[in-house]
Amino acid sequence: MPPRPRRAPFVFPTLPSTWYIGHMSRALKEMQLMIQKQKVDLVIEARDARMPLTSINPAFEHLLNIPGASAFAKRLIVYNKADLAQPEFHEPIIKALSEQTGHTVLFTDSRSDASIKHLMRAAIRLADRPLEGPEDRISMLIAGMPNTGKSSILNALRRVGVGKGKAASVSSAPGHTRRLSTFIKISLHPPVYIHDTPGIMVPFFGKGTKGDEMALKLALTGGIKESLFESETIGDYLVWRLKARCEEEVGGYTKDDLMKALHLPLTTTLDSSTDFLLALADRLKAVRKGGEPDLELAGRWLLLAFREGKLGRWTLDGLGRGGEAVDLVKEAEIAAAVEATGGSGFTPAVKGEEGDIPKAEEPIQAMIDRVIAQHLASIKAMDVSGHQEKKQLKADQAKLRLVKREALQIVQPKASVGPRGAGIQSSRRRKYRRH
Repeated sequence: MPPRPRRAPFVFPTLPSTWYIGHMSRALKEMQLMIQKQKVDLVIEARDARMPLTSINPAFEHLLNIPGASAFAKRLIVYNKADLAQPEFHEPIIKALSEQTGHTVLFTDSRSDASIKHLMRAAIRLADRPLEGPEDRISMLIAGMPNTGKSSILNALRRVGVGKGKAASVSSAPGHTRRLSTFIKISLHPPVYIHDTPGIMVPFFGKGTKGDEMALKLALTGGIKESLFESETIGDYLVWRLKARCEEEVGGYTKDDLMKALHLPLTTTLDSSTDFLLALADRLKAVRKGGEPDLELAGRWLLLAFREGKLGRWTLDGLGRGGEAVDLVKEAEIAAAVEATGGSGFTPAVKGEEGDIPKAEEPIQAMIDRVIAQHLASIKAMDVSGHQEKKQLKADQAKLRLVKREALQIVQPKASVGPRGAGIQSSRRRKYRRH
């Protein structure tokens, strides 16, 4: 079989390195205080099933492992929007994460009563304890990154648990919930109450291609504001990912499947995002004044179609299969290593991350085990690196203060000494120091 032509890389523009706004930092401190000072029997962490790795927030690892935390080891990881993700990865991810973290892991769809009832049973089973009196109750807290569906899960639990309507406001815009809610009842027997919390973004997306791609994946799924990017950037990236998905036939999805879903001619090209959006704008009759095709409107329509699952169930994180931009970087390293051997066919080992391209015969469970272990290790390494950087920054600042003091002592003249002016300057300094 001839080698597959190498796909052109996606060219990332300048992207934001973070979207960690003020209310998120405040909310994280409030959550930490609640877990430390109050009785919280269970923390439900909501993640996005389409991004099983990207939606892991290291900030919650600190939050749930702080000294004195009543919720330590009482944690339920819920991958919401499971109906939009590829189902073949659900069980392998549950097995890998459960074994490697010790936490209970579920995939759920907040719009399905059957799915939410399963979640309710699991949450009560984990949080269950003897009640200490008629006023005692089981307390839970739901946390997660923006737009993972925390409020939707809470409302669904309330709907199936006590038969009541919405208690938490819901929006497709990230950052909608800005403060911790009051306790909301979701079960009568046993009495269970839950707090809704604001979405907390990762403090830092990361460096290089990996960080840029994380930011764009979060934008695709509505995790961060689209206004942080140039209007065409998200559309270009989505078209590039669609092309990669069709070429790799991820989940058996082909270019014909995509064109049929969009009601476009099968000959429509994906080689150029502009040409593709022109074809889509023509099909949608999206035009500006004067009859010019409205590519921005076509791009927004395509983004909404992806978010609603009209382009098929799709897990965006590569999970070792290929398809992401970070995979191309790895492919280039492997290709360079092969060329360095004179094309002998021997591929030297390449130090990798979760974007590594696995061997074709690697079983899916082994692949997911490896990828998740590497990702969790990278989170720990990032934490250690960040801690060391903070310590080094404090040490550098202390040295800088010392240098400034020494410089002032050299420049500042000594106090004059004489029969009339003796000690005047030094006495003034002592006076100001006392105040």
